[in-house]
Amino acid sequence: MRKSVWVMLLVVTLLLAACGPAMQPAAGPETESGEVFMVALPRIVVDFDDVGNPSLMGFGLADLQRYGLYVPNYQLSKAYVDMMKAYNVQHVELRQTGNGIVLFFNGKPLPHIGWSDESLRQASDIATLFNVQNTQVIRKFLPIVRRLGLDLVLRFPPADGAAEIPLIDPEEAVKVMAQPSGEPASAVVAFEVKYDANGVPGILGITAADLAALGINAPLALHPYYIQMLQDYNIQTMELRGKADGIFLYVNGTPLPNIVWDDAMLGNATDVFIQFNPGLPTEYIEIAKTVVPLVNNADIDIMVHFPLAEGAQPIAAKMHY
Repeated sequence: MRKSVWVMLLVVTLLLAACGPAMQPAAGPETESGEVFMVALPRIVVDFDDVGNPSLMGFGLADLQRYGLYVPNYQLSKAYVDMMKAYNVQHVELRQTGNGIVLFFNGKPLPHIGWSDESLRQASDIATLFNVQNTQVIRKFLPIVRRLGLDLVLRFPPADGAAEIPLIDPEEAVKVMAQPSGEPASAVVAFEVKYDANGVPGILGITAADLAALGINAPLALHPYYIQMLQDYNIQTMELRGKADGIFLYVNGTPLPNIVWDDAMLGNATDVFIQFNPGLPTEYIEIAKTVVPLVNNADIDIMVHFPLAEGAQPIAAKMHY
């Protein structure tokens, strides 16, 4: 019992001694059931040495186990550490404050997953419909996800002679969010697709069969089995919305977790891709740097309608353009 108390004190001390302020969760501590839950931790930095041994605040894996704290063996292979050195990846950071998981490479934010209470519930509902295991258990954890503040850094040794890349300031990390450029859209695309009971799509009454008659192949038909499955789950509409701050998906008008991005995040992702592919021809690099901003600035909204099951009540769903 005494040993367990000392172990708990060690864990608490390590967490409180971590760097920076607590990562405040997006949602308030009171849940829908009226109970209170909130955990906000400071930045936790795990350092790996040249052979992949992890350490936390100077305590190595062996040190923690010596104090009676069971820690799974998270040692990395030396080959993995050498790869991170070769590509000059000095740290990878994951920040979760309830609005999603933000990923930083060398202190630069990348496109990431964002969510809300509504989108997480919708994702769990969709998972349940498609028989994903343990969805009811996972759903119980959703209030915790929105009320958990966590900032984890995995830091790797720099290559010989490489300048040290500092971690992003915790206060700046908290402020990271998509910042649309405000530039005019590079392209505007908005249309609705309607499927019939046989899985044949149509736009403004023009079907894939009509296009085929003109010699245009549009392989967008769905097998009637999938149409029946969508009807069984009462999925009436799906919508894809792409704009300058990310990609958004809706089912029956309700959002799913989305992808968050902006010009800077996409630029950082392009740089990481180039960094991990040093042999890319120059012309490919130039194409990537030209096309990515155009994709980001495109304004896209596509809604797909599926036929209603017999007796089903229509679910109102408006496009979000």
